[in-house]
Amino acid sequence: MQLDIRTKLFIAAIFSVLALVYQNPIMLAIVLVLNLLALILFRMPFNIFFGFRKFIYMYVILIIIQSLFVKSGEPLIQLGNTYLLTTDGIFYGISIILRFLILAGSGLILFNCNTSELLLALVKLRIPYEIVFMIQVGIRFIPQFTNELQNIFNGIQLRGVDLRKVYKRKVIRVYISIFTPLIYSVWQKAEKLSILLELRGFRKFPTRTYYREIFLKKIDYVVISFVLIITVAIVYTGSIL
Repeated sequence: MQLDIRTKLFIAAIFSVLALVYQNPIMLAIVLVLNLLALILFRMPFNIFFGFRKFIYMYVILIIIQSLFVKSGEPLIQLGNTYLLTTDGIFYGISIILRFLILAGSGLILFNCNTSELLLALVKLRIPYEIVFMIQVGIRFIPQFTNELQNIFNGIQLRGVDLRKVYKRKVIRVYISIFTPLIYSVWQKAEKLSILLELRGFRKFPTRTYYREIFLKKIDYVVISFVLIITVAIVYTGSIL
């Protein structure tokens, strides 16, 4: 389904808001199912989504932590006067897990989006261009910083240093020596970028033109209307539950 990037942004925003608003696991489960259906319709990669099953142990820890701090509900596991596991703790723990999965699925809706179209969509949504430009710079340079950091680690390993065997008292000194050249490189790139922006007259004019344009089509309006109807139905169902 070929939709405008703004339509996908709208859908991702709706799912994210619903995930943050509701605490009821039933409502969050309904939102998660709808999120998965949206991913299927958009033909998004599920392998990344299913990769979160590796964090099952973290989900269990979240449920236990909730049980330690939430004293309400029926105790299931009790140690003296301390409740290690309660029904409300499981309730809130499952809610956190579902919320995390929904937010991850919302991000996957924009996984295959063209970066230039995404930035243009933000401009069309009246977001100041300075903010859009900072997002563009971040997207552009994050892979370079990752590669530089990997090159630093590769250089350390080629010298025969095993970071896993470094003594704890030397860990801070080692990582300072690792990140110092990276921070210096970032500072150099930022300085060069600011000079280039000044030479090219960045923000000399109040508005700017774009080589490409994006337009909302009929299918976009239909999808947005359908999503709004589903959202109203979810809100009504949540008020009943």
